Order: sequence, then C-alpha cells, then structure tokens
Amino acid sequence: MKMSDEGRRDLLQKFEGCRLTAYRCPAGILTIGYGHTSAAGDPAVFETMTITQDKAEQILARDLAKFERGVESMVTVPLDQHQFDVLVDFAYNAGLGALQKSTLLKKVNARDFDAVPAELMKWTRGGGKELPGLVRRRQAECAVWALAHNHPEEEQDHRVEPDPVPAPPEKTMLDSKQGNAAIATTAIGGISAAKEITNQAQDATDLVSTVTGLFHNTNFLLMVALVGLGLAIWYWRSQHMKEHGI
Repeated sequence: MKMSDEGRRDLLQKFEGCRLTAYRCPAGILTIGYGHTSAAGDPAVFETMTITQDKAEQILARDLAKFERGVESMVTVPLDQHQFDVLVDFAYNAGLGALQKSTLLKKVNARDFDAVPAELMKWTRGGGKELPGLVRRRQAECAVWALAHNHPEEEQDHRVEPDPVPAPPEKTMLDSKQGNAAIATTAIGGISAAKEITNQAQDATDLVSTVTGLFHNTNFLLMVALVGLGLAIWYWRSQHMKEHGI
C-alpha cells in the first residue's frame, strides 16, 4: 500500500517542510530535505550539508517507501487509505521504532479505531516540551483519521433500507370511464329493446309475427344497435387494459 498524494502533500510535506541546508530539529538531530535524518538511511546528514530540490525529492521518495513498508509489516488489520496515510505520517515523524512500541499500534491492531485520536495526541512533545508544531500535526492526523470508514461492518448492519414501494392496485373495467360508459350504453339499449319486445309481443298473435314486427320496428333496431355499441366498447377497452395495463 502507498501513501496517497493527498496524504503526502497535506500531512507529511506540509509539516516537515523542505530545507536544502542541514539544520538541527527541536530534538537536536541533524536534518535535511523533508525531515530526513541519518537514522532514516542514506545519505548521512552532516553539518553544512546542502542538497538540491531534486535531491530532496529523491530522498523523500526513498524514505517514504521505507516507512510505507514498515507500517504495512506492523499493522495486522485492514486499513483504508486515510488510516494508512495517518500511520505513515506518524511513523515518518516519530520513527518506526516508536510506532512499533506504541499503544497507538496496539489500538489499531485491536480494531479499537475510536481510541486512535487520543493516542495520537499523546505524541506532541520534543526535546522535553510540548511543541505547537507537533500539536498541529497530530490534530491534522486526527482530522484525516476521522474521514476513515472505521466501522464498515457496523455501517452495513445498521444501514436503513427504504420501505418497498407498494405496487399500484390493478385497474379494472369498473375503474375505467370507457368501461362504465359501455355498461351504461348496453344497459339502456337492453332495457329499451326489452320494452319493444314486450310491446310487440302484446300486439302480435304468434312468435313469427312478433319477430317480423321487431325487425320492422325502428326503435327496436336502434336499441339493438345501442347494445352492440356498448358491447363493442367493452371489448375494445378490456383488450386495451390487458395489453397496456391502463
């Protein structure tokens, strides 16, 4: 795993700064570039030593790879990118040995992630006194740690699922204006036709006369046509609802 560009820029490089001439840090240790010391490996730092900006970048890349590997080897639980960035920055500042012996590492490996900020804030002293620069650095690390997904399994367990959207009730012919119109049309036509049949039967002497009279009765024929129209509307609307659901 590698430190992210944001972690390198916003934590490590921001708080280390870059000095191209050797100087002594608050703890009295000879330092150059982005906080490079002899304890981190080559090149050894000596008084009056100077380097170029390109050289400082090269040393940083080499040192950073060492601390990335060190953090990976010590941490036994999965980390997200924010958590890894914080631990690499801490190790780069305090040393891999300090991280290895720290309660901070124990809390991380025990998955007690909520305790990490308090452990980080214990590391704010240098040369026997609290240093404002270290306080700000630890606070920045805590802020980045807070961005981490510390409890993905808990988030999954407590995720609220949206209520299922109920399906709309199925529409029937009785809910259709055209269906109701078809019923009304058929009913009116049927009732009127029945009246004409009754009247014709009373006037006729036999069945043949009744039927013949009905087919010459304009009102009866109109009522039959009305019934047929109602049935046709019903059939068309029912087929439409079967195909389109509306």
